[in-house]
Amino acid sequence: MILETERLILRPWEEADAEECYRYAKDPRVGPIGGWPVHTSVENSREVIRDVLAAPETYAIVLKETGLPIGSIGFHHNDLAEKDDEAELGYWIGAPYWGRGLVPEAARELLRHAFEDLKLERIWCGYYDGNEKSKRVQEKLGFQYQWTTEDAPVSQMGETRRGHVNLLTKEEWTEMSKSAIMLVPLTPDDREQFILDNQEAFNYGVLEEFGLRDDYYEEDGEIISRETIEQSIDGGEAYRIVENGRIVGGVIIKVEGDKGDLDILFVTPKGHSKGIGYAAWCAVERLHPKVKVWETVTPYFEKRNIHFYVNRCGFHIVEFYNNHHPNPNDPETADQVDEQFPDGMFRFEKRMK
Repeated sequence: MILETERLILRPWEEADAEECYRYAKDPRVGPIGGWPVHTSVENSREVIRDVLAAPETYAIVLKETGLPIGSIGFHHNDLAEKDDEAELGYWIGAPYWGRGLVPEAARELLRHAFEDLKLERIWCGYYDGNEKSKRVQEKLGFQYQWTTEDAPVSQMGETRRGHVNLLTKEEWTEMSKSAIMLVPLTPDDREQFILDNQEAFNYGVLEEFGLRDDYYEEDGEIISRETIEQSIDGGEAYRIVENGRIVGGVIIKVEGDKGDLDILFVTPKGHSKGIGYAAWCAVERLHPKVKVWETVTPYFEKRNIHFYVNRCGFHIVEFYNNHHPNPNDPETADQVDEQFPDGMFRFEKRMK
């Protein structure tokens, strides 16, 4: 079986892959945090391919642009997934490819394969304390927390660890798939276009409301400056909103503990009034299920945004910043109210149930 995504090919491992496997599996940052030891040689990697990775439904993650494997992903049965209609998902990827959204991309296709082709009903997945990257992958995929084991055995490392177990059912996956909207982490090579798309979307909204009035433009004819967007990207989590493989917007959020801040959310002008923004916001909520309070702000004149946040997303207006009541926690916002948005800005909150 060979599976394919936009950037990846998922195919069975071959012994000829040993050198590439060793290239990444010898890195102490990769295996031990997932519960398996570093590979000690090319021959060791060849043995692992032959004895472990050659198992059914285990795939090499192959980058299309190079044709070479950079990680592994697959299903297996164990004490956690004993029944015929369930399996456990496992994965790893070489450190040079961290932060590019490749594991979630591979996993989404593998989950489709599991539920549609293999007719499975439940997929389990877990991670050990400290493996925040794996935790984030599972949150992005929609897995739901089940339990924590204080002394989970890690047989290959000869120790026990604190382990967390998550589950995704076919019913949950089917419901998520109806939307066809995904959040894909912003990649460095898409950063420039993200900025341009953001500016175009914000400018379009103001033109709809006020025509060519220039009262609300920040600099160089833009409602939101390049500097503002770049600071937001660098200080938070930036995602592309993707519908059926097509980029239709972007979102930037910041999360600290149980508090989240929606910094930027935009939909390209052609995507307005199609439910894309709402679907994207629902995806944000699924991405961070532990957030108890979300917050955002929008200018007084942005009627479309006010309607969207209050009537569609369930936010409530909790404060109104203006010349007489600036934001005491954000001097930069206070300056914006004075200079760019003299009519004021609303602050919204959504408390999760």
